[in-house]
Amino acid sequence: MRRNSRFPVIRTRRIVQVAFFALVVVIGVQFTLWALPQLGGRTTTVSRPPGVEGFLPISALMSLRLALAGGGIHPVHPAALAILVAALVASAIVAKSFCSLLCPVGAVSEWLGRAGARLLGTTWAPPRWLDIPLRSLKYLLLAFFAWAGVIALAPDAIAAFLDSPYNRVADVKMLVFFVSPGRTTVAALGVLVIGSLLIRDLWCRYLCPYGALLGLLGRFAPLRVTRDSATCIDCRKCTTACPARLPVHTLGRVASVECTSCQDCVAACPVKDCLAIRPPRLISVRPLRPVVALAIAGALWLAVVTAFRASGHWHSSVTPAEYAERLRDLDSPLYTHVGGMAGARAPGETEGAAPIVRAHGRK
Repeated sequence: MRRNSRFPVIRTRRIVQVAFFALVVVIGVQFTLWALPQLGGRTTTVSRPPGVEGFLPISALMSLRLALAGGGIHPVHPAALAILVAALVASAIVAKSFCSLLCPVGAVSEWLGRAGARLLGTTWAPPRWLDIPLRSLKYLLLAFFAWAGVIALAPDAIAAFLDSPYNRVADVKMLVFFVSPGRTTVAALGVLVIGSLLIRDLWCRYLCPYGALLGLLGRFAPLRVTRDSATCIDCRKCTTACPARLPVHTLGRVASVECTSCQDCVAACPVKDCLAIRPPRLISVRPLRPVVALAIAGALWLAVVTAFRASGHWHSSVTPAEYAERLRDLDSPLYTHVGGMAGARAPGETEGAAPIVRAHGRK
């Protein structure tokens, strides 16, 4: 463990963050090398990496809703569901741990905040009267996406969307969005980057609906940061180090939805085992070493993903040939939300012909 009075951090967590971020970059590069030639009408020998589906959270949420309704694991983007379920499981056991350990967006947000503190001497913490309303934004976004994309739709409607032409190429539509961004997109990203330099964890704290969901689930996690009041010397270094700005020095068991189990407070604490991730008090278990807590969270995530892969629910049912055909005509109204949900026909199909979703095996 590295102890730094200004930026305390568990070294193992930083290594995992960097390694996972590097993996995401590799996946992104491979996906780009696979998609761009086909968008230009050329062939490619690069294979599509299923891991890119981790950036399709709406499709994942809808797939989860369909699965819970008894519809099974939808075959179009199964890796999206696998990654979502893995994040939910890890965060349900080690409170919201996916955010501080494996989320690439969370890592970038954290690094920008630390860079801002080094450049400017400090980051700005909005006053409580402003901070609380701002924190509600991510829950409002979560409620909107959950209602509009999941709760308000019947299982048949969800299956129709997941089968739709739009969803079948949603990963490539996402790539095009970022490869050829409009002025509004560039401006929004610029505001987020600059804002993250000024306010640590701006995106995670105020805007991320994925983090809001994991925080609500992690609220009931059995493994979370706990303070031993008998050994605490009230130095308040834990509270100073906490990126979520929680009063850790006053808490017995940190149960806030904002806590990501990053253990920065543990790294800052000068008293051994005063702060540590522990199970509930009624379970007699020694405090977990920081690396053990991180290993549990990472192992849970990996176990779920491995289970999906072993059961054959990882690679999309959209074949390379179907992708190649669709990507040549990606600008068609067929590949919009409205066009997809309308059950538009495949390129070249005439009125009365079977919708393309049926032609590829689902009704």
